[in-house]
Amino acid sequence: MIPTTPKSQYTPGTRVRVTQYVRIGHRRWLTQVEGVIERSSRRPVGGIEMGGKASYCQQETIRLRRDDGEITEVALDSETQVETVEAPNTSAPAVTTAVATP
Repeated sequence: MIPTTPKSQYTPGTRVRVTQYVRIGHRRWLTQVEGVIERSSRRPVGGIEMGGKASYCQQETIRLRRDDGEITEVALDSETQVETVEAPNTSAPAVTTAVATP
């Protein structure tokens, strides 16, 4: 029996800030993106060689629209922090940042 997809906890139209650490070699990079959720879904993990396993081996994703109109899709894992934020300050645009931490 194939399990049903769980209901998403992210509501479209909610403004969020997503914070993730990405490991590149021996460094950790902090990345943040802020925007409005357009949709949340699940995508298969792995390649075409997985065949039928793609129906139950899935990763949660959210699609965000940033203030400048850019659309980005973020894959979520157990270490990803998603926090609800207020409307943006119109004087300073939201920027994706990457900072190396040793």
